[in-house]
Amino acid sequence: MADLNVLVEGYGRFEQAVRQVTEKWCRPFCSHCRRICCRVDFCEETRQSPFLSRVAALFSPAATFDPVQGWLSASGCQLLAGRPPVCYEFLCRDISTAVAMDADRLHALMTLSMLLTHVGRRAVGGRHLVAVMRAADLARIQPERFMARLGEAQTAFQAAVAVLDGQSACRFRQMLSVIVSPPRYDQGDG
Repeated sequence: MADLNVLVEGYGRFEQAVRQVTEKWCRPFCSHCRRICCRVDFCEETRQSPFLSRVAALFSPAATFDPVQGWLSASGCQLLAGRPPVCYEFLCRDISTAVAMDADRLHALMTLSMLLTHVGRRAVGGRHLVAVMRAADLARIQPERFMARLGEAQTAFQAAVAVLDGQSACRFRQMLSVIVSPPRYDQGDG
């Protein structure tokens, strides 16, 4: 199953990059927020998904699951990679409101939040990678489809980072739109 190991490693490395940028943009809000958006049932997905369990074991071997707190510790999520895509998809109202006036940054942030979901879509037949619950079914992952989606996500990731860092979004909109449809742009927008 050498091919699966390559996919797990590629996914985990990409997830780490997405996590770092996501944390950079969300930390100012999350660090002082009193609400906890993490839920144990989300954490359970890592344990239930044979693919995510492999990613977590490779990238977060010291992480310990707690039946009450899940992967959450006093310093945040213990998983460096292997988190369910929903952990990235969620953008609280405070975060989305903070960038809502800048449609390009909002599009970039929304794209960033959906990258891992995109990679796993239809990985085994019509099922998302995370929805594959039998380890034996991982052998049915279509590596070409997986790698193509990973490549699209990596391209969109670079575009999202550029826009979030203040570069003009004009040349990046199409790359971002592969992952998420853009918000409506004013006609005079460059």
